[in-house]
Amino acid sequence: MSGKRRSEAQRWFRQSLYDLEAVRWNIQGGFYEQACFLAQQAGEKALKALLYYLGARRKALLTHSLWEMVREVAKQVPELDAIARPARHLDLHYIPSRYPNGLPDGYPHIFYDKEMAENALESSETIVQTVREFFLRRGEEEIAGSEPSAA
Repeated sequence: MSGKRRSEAQRWFRQSLYDLEAVRWNIQGGFYEQACFLAQQAGEKALKALLYYLGARRKALLTHSLWEMVREVAKQVPELDAIARPARHLDLHYIPSRYPNGLPDGYPHIFYDKEMAENALESSETIVQTVREFFLRRGEEEIAGSEPSAA
């Protein structure tokens, strides 16, 4: 693998760990819609790290759909298809958690609640930890970084 791809994988994965921490902070602060969006982002960045590592083509890296990314990754690492369910769950938060017109009525801050945010956090932790374990099995401790605090 090229050094550039490995470096990109590390950059993306490290940011996913910080996004995951931000999810926890937003839940504590009552910003549940932001927590759900950041949970989606943490999952997306972890999966993009994996796509970079596996040498994915540009088209696979342009999507924001975690489910699509899992399908792409599973072509090379079939056991990672196991995270398709949490990926689909997080895809539901990409638009409605940020935009009032992504919901039938109201706006994100009054629509999202703590239970939704905690479920999103759990899905995101599952994805990030699964990707981290993949890197560790490959001997890529440098990419994997330190373990997420609550995973």
